[in-house]
Amino acid sequence: MEPTTSAFVDQYLEAGGAPFNIMNLLVFSYEGLAAMSNMVHSDIAAVYGNGEKSAILDTVSRKIVESFDVKKADMEYDKAQQLPAYINEMITHRVWRRTIYKLNEVYPKSTMLGAALQQIADKGYQAEMTSLNSTSLHAQVFYPLLVECFEKIAPADNENVQARMSELRNAACRSEKTYVLAQYVLQNICNKLGNKATASVRRIEQELESYMLDNYDLPQLAIHIKLLLNGRVVGGDDDVANAIVDIIQSTHAAPGDVMVLYKQYHNAFSRGHSVPPAGLLRDERVFLPMMDQAFGHIWSSMPINTRTDMMDKYLWLIAYATLFDDNEQSDPSKRDALAQLVSQMKELREDIPIHPNQTHFNRIIRKVIEWIDVPVLARIVVFWIRDMLSYDEFSYYETYFHSSEVPIPLLLLEEISYRHPLLKPLVFSVYKESFESKVQGFLPEKQIRLQKVISNRLAALVQMNYALPVIQYISQQVDIVDETVTVYFIYKTVAQFEPPFTDEFCTPMLRLIERVADSVKIAREKELTPIREFLQSVDQSSARTLLASLDKNNPNNLDS
Repeated sequence: MEPTTSAFVDQYLEAGGAPFNIMNLLVFSYEGLAAMSNMVHSDIAAVYGNGEKSAILDTVSRKIVESFDVKKADMEYDKAQQLPAYINEMITHRVWRRTIYKLNEVYPKSTMLGAALQQIADKGYQAEMTSLNSTSLHAQVFYPLLVECFEKIAPADNENVQARMSELRNAACRSEKTYVLAQYVLQNICNKLGNKATASVRRIEQELESYMLDNYDLPQLAIHIKLLLNGRVVGGDDDVANAIVDIIQSTHAAPGDVMVLYKQYHNAFSRGHSVPPAGLLRDERVFLPMMDQAFGHIWSSMPINTRTDMMDKYLWLIAYATLFDDNEQSDPSKRDALAQLVSQMKELREDIPIHPNQTHFNRIIRKVIEWIDVPVLARIVVFWIRDMLSYDEFSYYETYFHSSEVPIPLLLLEEISYRHPLLKPLVFSVYKESFESKVQGFLPEKQIRLQKVISNRLAALVQMNYALPVIQYISQQVDIVDETVTVYFIYKTVAQFEPPFTDEFCTPMLRLIERVADSVKIAREKELTPIREFLQSVDQSSARTLLASLDKNNPNNLDS
């Protein structure tokens, strides 16, 4: 295989060399590396097909990890004080960056590999490193990684914040150390920005806490870290911390714990002293158990809490958690607002009917419209409506649903979503329950009509910047519901918008249209026209293909 072999043989023979000797030299020195490489390649191609290149690269990568000499590599780096040229070359290729990540997981304290991670981060590949345990050992890598995750979440609205949270969860919840660091950074952000960032940052904190609680066998960690960062210590004589932990662990707001919290918060507030952080009360794992004790009889089978002496304390703590931020804990200007909110909650608790019939519902509707102006009362009303609709196997629809009108409870939910954007996920969950319900006594066509009515409400949520969760949900239901329901949702959704459309909206909508394309082709012209106009305004090949298919079948679309 050596290109100069032929010339060398000629020279040897011309100089009088014996042909037998040159033959022996050629035979015994031949190793056949090229032929063996071709044979190995052929065998790999036969086994892996189109994945042969990946198989070879994975094998090479594995061999690099197995044979890597970390001591030699670190000595070379420490001596030169710069990365070897081959590392810089590897960083430009994704497969070799992955090899570096694997090496860093095996040798997390390597100085050369740490420098390589920093170089990769500087090149803009931080998103690839969110799943690495070892990044937390390199502050110069981990902190920029967190910052990038925060920057992606900051502009996100309700519809896609969950999708953007996944990167942060991967980075922050890899271990106890990464979780503590992430929560510490978030706490500092809150302290520096004050009320400007409190709501959004607290939301991120709670998302991380919930993830740790749901996915790791470390329930104490998230609770203790939260309390420590708020200046509270569990297990000692800190009554607030101990009461908070008791409620979270038991998922029940016992009177003893509530009494402790009331004394600590109310006494400090009334005397103008420093009040414990209101954020501890707003934690969903504390707030919801208190709500259940005060209002749970409205939406669940639990008996009404008749302890009037305790009820005032539950309501005061709920009102305080709702009205006050940590940076305005004893604002005297809010005293009247606090007393008014407690009074409104008492009124709602006494006046709202449980499982009302239509007559009782109509009598209370004016007060309900007033109540939903207040966020916490609107949340209670959503729970009440959920129970009203789902009670006794969704018998409400069997009794009161008429195809020609939208049930008033569904319209109230839409109004609540409009007034209080943070309640859209809760309203969405109520819509989903009704959409999936199987109402006894309904013929298929009436069940389809109910689903279309709810689809219209879901389309309204899309208009209120909650598009991605709704479209994803409808996509999951395509194979379950009648296709005319999906077509109706598409029609109602696209009819309320005008171009240009964002890619985040277009891509899932196009996929949805593709899945029910046959039903779209035979839809009424009233439904088909907005869908066709939507496709005409989208500059994607799939949209053009769908549009051509609709135009081809246009004569069959009769206006009925």
